[in-house]
Amino acid sequence: LVAGKGRFCTRVIGALGQSALVKTGAEGVYMAAVPARGGRAPFGIALKIDDGATRASEVAMAGLLRYLDVLDDAAWGRLHAIAQPRLKNWRGIETGTIRTAPGWLDRG
Repeated sequence: LVAGKGRFCTRVIGALGQSALVKTGAEGVYMAAVPARGGRAPFGIALKIDDGATRASEVAMAGLLRYLDVLDDAAWGRLHAIAQPRLKNWRGIETGTIRTAPGWLDRG
């Protein structure tokens, strides 16, 4: 009932259970609420993609959740296809992937 069956935020909530609440907004806006766990204080994330692209905001949110250890390996495995979608042309040939830039979320 968040955004509809198969939508990014609905799938993230399904994969994470009570670990986070993620919700899409209008024009490239995404938000997440992460409750306290393991001694860590609760926190929220809000992001806005300048061009309003939903696909960019979904990839950015997935990257942030992964970086912040909200998405563990199991959840990432279930969400990888939607968190880093493959692009295909009209003939069905893969032409690329939408993903965060290399090094964008490195902890280094």
